[in-house]
Amino acid sequence: MNPLLFMPSPRDIPEVKKTWHIIPYDKFIVKYTPEVEAYQIGRNFFLEHEEYTHFIICPDDLEISTQGVEQLMDDADEFDFPVISGIGNIDESQPDLLAICRKPCQYNLGPSVGYGEYIKRDELPKDDIFEVGHLGFGCQIIDRDTIEKTTFQQWEDKGYLDWQFSIECNKLGIQLLVDKRVSGYHRRFQQRLKKEFKDKMTDMSLSYTIWLRDR
Repeated sequence: MNPLLFMPSPRDIPEVKKTWHIIPYDKFIVKYTPEVEAYQIGRNFFLEHEEYTHFIICPDDLEISTQGVEQLMDDADEFDFPVISGIGNIDESQPDLLAICRKPCQYNLGPSVGYGEYIKRDELPKDDIFEVGHLGFGCQIIDRDTIEKTTFQQWEDKGYLDWQFSIECNKLGIQLLVDKRVSGYHRRFQQRLKKEFKDKMTDMSLSYTIWLRDR
C-alpha cells in the first residue's frame, strides 16, 4: 500500500499541524481554497499520480496519529475494505457524539435531519470494525477504485461533501466501515472560518498546494 494523505486546509490549527507533520507518509495539502474546489484538486492530483493506492482524507481541524493511520491501513490491506475510517467527535461541545450514522444519508433532507441517527460513544457496537450508513471524513481511507467511481462534486446548492460521498457510496453498493479503535479529536470550533480566511478563499489567487514527500 502506498497512501496519499490529503488535507483540504482553510485554517491553521497548531495542534493539528503538530500531529499531521509527524505522520510518515506523503501528503498533499490544499490551502485557502473553497471546499468543492479543494476536494476536486486533491482527487485529480491523486488520480494523476498512479503510484498511490489509497486516498486518506484528513480535514485540517482533526487531530490524528501515526498509530491510527497505520491501524486503518492494516484494516484496509488485510480485509480489502474500499472505505474505512476512524471515529471522531462531532465537535468540542459534544465529545461523546460521533460523526457516524447508522442509516444511509438522504440527499433531500440534509444532515440536520439525521442528527438523531448519530452514534454516541457508549452506543458503539462490541465489534472493533462495523458497517455504517454514513461516516464523516475522520481519517478516511479510500481505495483507488472508489475514488475513480465517486465525484466529490457539489449537488445543486448542497454542501457537506462527506454526506454526498456517503450517498454516492450507498448508491454504488460500496461498504462504509469504521474501526472504533482509531479515534481522532475534532477541533471544529477552535478556529472558525473568520473573515480573513473567508477572504482568502474568495480570492483564488491566494490558494496554493503543497506536496510533501516522505523520502
